[in-house]
Amino acid sequence: MSFKDYLESTLTKSDFNRVWDSFFKPKSVGFYLNLLKFNKDEIILGLNNLGVEITEFLPNFYICDAKFKDTLTHSEIFNKGAIYIQNPSSYLAALALNPNRDDMVLDMCASPGGKSIALANMMGQGANLAVMESDTKRFYTLKSNLNKYGCEWVRTYNKDARSISRTCQNKFDKILLDAPCSSYSHFGDGFVEKSAKEIKLIARLQKQLLNSALSALKPGGVVVYSTCTFFECENEEVVQNALNSKFDITIDKISFGLKSEIISEFGLKILPDCNMDAFFLAKIIKNS
Repeated sequence: MSFKDYLESTLTKSDFNRVWDSFFKPKSVGFYLNLLKFNKDEIILGLNNLGVEITEFLPNFYICDAKFKDTLTHSEIFNKGAIYIQNPSSYLAALALNPNRDDMVLDMCASPGGKSIALANMMGQGANLAVMESDTKRFYTLKSNLNKYGCEWVRTYNKDARSISRTCQNKFDKILLDAPCSSYSHFGDGFVEKSAKEIKLIARLQKQLLNSALSALKPGGVVVYSTCTFFECENEEVVQNALNSKFDITIDKISFGLKSEIISEFGLKILPDCNMDAFFLAKIIKNS
């Protein structure tokens, strides 16, 4: 079954038409402010001086028209690390985790670092945040971005995140698992589709990573599992696998009041539109 056929079979006709059209139209540009290094009023003034018309879309997260993308990416504000450009769907993962200053937090598959830096902003300078990335090249990209955005204090590990099931049992208060996925939120011209076999292997890895996250989570802790794809085998079925495992867990329903939300017993699905990429989130509480 092609991806288009899959969407048609799983979405209403109106949702399908809106989703399919979104793949071939420019989206607004999203970004959050880096308040670890800069003052909010200073950043907003700088954006106004550039002529960029912004709207606050989520807490500390703004959007602007796609026509301003080049202005932003070539600006001193961006180059100095005052803003981090990111789709708002990705930012939802950090919002859902909602870490506190005193939490011990892990970002399991962290490169290029956008969610890690968002978490660091929420927790504050010097907070107890660790990040992991298994791929060496991507690990150094992560390190570079953390340094650019004033997060040199974040602990970094170039390791396979599945290892924490052995080395970090019951250690973390909150864990973000933005898992490797088939990335169909980026479907469009030039996108290379995955085979059914490739997607099956990805789903297997996702289940292993979530199992490791739950092992490393303290009783009472929270893990947010997220992907940027549509397939149930990478989203709802991964959560169902965890529910059927040895862990005593509960799925905490979440909503951000967005028009593109679909809430289910397994998590929150974001359908793509003029602002949002496709995204899936599940907020999982480890009871004991």
